[in-house]
Amino acid sequence: MTLSRRELLAAGLGLTAAACTNQPDPLATPATDTTPTSSPATTQAPTTTTQPTPVAAPAFDGSSPFALGVASGDPDSTSVILWTRLLTSAEQVPTGLDYTVALDIARDQNFTDLVHSSVHEAPAALGNSVHVLATNLEPDSWYWYRFRAGEHTSAIGRTRTVPASGDTTLRFGFSSCQNWESGAYAAHRHLADADLDLFVWLGDYIYEYGPGNGGVVSSAGERVHNSPEVTTLDGYRSRYALYKSDPHLQAHHAARPWLITWDDHEVDNNHAGFATEDDQDRAAFEQRRLAAHQAWWENMPVRLDPPSPEGDFTIYRSTSWGSLVDLHLLDGRQYRDPQPTDGEPLILPGVGDLGVRLLGPTATDPTHTMLGVEQRSWLEQQVAASTATWNVLGNQVYMHGLNAFPGDVPATNTDTWDGYFGERKALLETLTATSDNLIVLSGDFHAASGGDVRADPFDPETPVIATEFMAPAISSAFPESLRNLAPLVLGINPQVRHFTPENGFMVCEVTSTAWTTEIHLLDDRTSESSAIALNTTLRVNAGAPGIASIS
Repeated sequence: MTLSRRELLAAGLGLTAAACTNQPDPLATPATDTTPTSSPATTQAPTTTTQPTPVAAPAFDGSSPFALGVASGDPDSTSVILWTRLLTSAEQVPTGLDYTVALDIARDQNFTDLVHSSVHEAPAALGNSVHVLATNLEPDSWYWYRFRAGEHTSAIGRTRTVPASGDTTLRFGFSSCQNWESGAYAAHRHLADADLDLFVWLGDYIYEYGPGNGGVVSSAGERVHNSPEVTTLDGYRSRYALYKSDPHLQAHHAARPWLITWDDHEVDNNHAGFATEDDQDRAAFEQRRLAAHQAWWENMPVRLDPPSPEGDFTIYRSTSWGSLVDLHLLDGRQYRDPQPTDGEPLILPGVGDLGVRLLGPTATDPTHTMLGVEQRSWLEQQVAASTATWNVLGNQVYMHGLNAFPGDVPATNTDTWDGYFGERKALLETLTATSDNLIVLSGDFHAASGGDVRADPFDPETPVIATEFMAPAISSAFPESLRNLAPLVLGINPQVRHFTPENGFMVCEVTSTAWTTEIHLLDDRTSESSAIALNTTLRVNAGAPGIASIS
């Protein structure tokens, strides 16, 4: 009996005939139908130790289709999402055709101990992205993976599962804000080589702006945005391809699994729900936001189904590290009410508008929401049900509060939790009633801080109930005009225990008795060869909210 190529491939992969039903022949010419046959986010492939037959290379221009690298994310104790997206370069236009790729997973980087091989779709309708839920893995274990198409093999990625139980030490990094035009990605170069289990990304993976930040010249060339401000699916896809073309970002993605949420620039600066920065028409912005969410999903290694055409896309979710940590990734943009405007703007002689407002009645209204009713209820239930030592909020904007000027009424940035003062107070009181060790992680502000969190951050007589660490930005710059105000701001904000407006990242080491956060700062954000140094270490003792020591 003569076997077809599909049957030979199925036999080599250990797949059943049923598993290949309605699948394109991976060695044939790419299909022209752009409708995916299944949701890649839920694809599960069988475990096998048989090497599969290589699949056909996408018919781009003869170059490797893996120009955007590989990534992994959202691990649990037995599975992890593995990702790639087929393009030969950041400038290359997708063909509009569907493709397939092979995936290998091994216990070693030489792939001599192969544990998993399979073939997966990269449909045009999903940006030729591949999201594989690799299952049947061992808990608390490292694995290596690669994708193949014809004669082309991707970079090798390294990923891991999390402990199924116990309070094993966790060491992870986190940051946000990597404006392409504001700096190089030296921080990612250092992170790629760091000894970390996980990395947490808190938003602003791309910036939607057109060219205009002046650009940064490095050995990799001038870093200028490749189009006017992006508003369409093709535009967002192209912008992600530009950012992902950076070799240091690719190396960091390949080094370990990431846990990812978004902030505003993945769609539009400072947007809140359907309220936009430039008062864009609601119907037009609905389409823009859907395109932005679609492109975000296509380019992120997330354990989520793609957005529906109706725009439904829930990204808030929780993950655990044994019994040590429950991490809750939040969405602070999709459900929020518009930033308050009823507080008087603060304008200083000789300085101008600081971009802050006096705390007004809208901000103090507990029904004025950043999270939305459903997400807030979900978060409260997650924390109440948690048995982990530490509960962690993976959150976009600072929660410890920041008063910009001394006076009888705080002057605050209403795009942060200060603009949602009432909801923050009620939320923190609810969460800390059931969790003795609440840690808040944030980004967005392009500066590093460590703070004691109170239900009312501007009343030092209220108790400290949680601790916050705000990571410095990867490349986005803190405004030069505000740097001189930092000492003044610190002087009137005793809840902010440490603050520095520089670039870099934070590294956290977590045990059952203490949480230690290291602030690592770059010498020069504009140089991809910049050195980095440990600047400050902050410690929190389990059972005692607030920063216990700074060194």
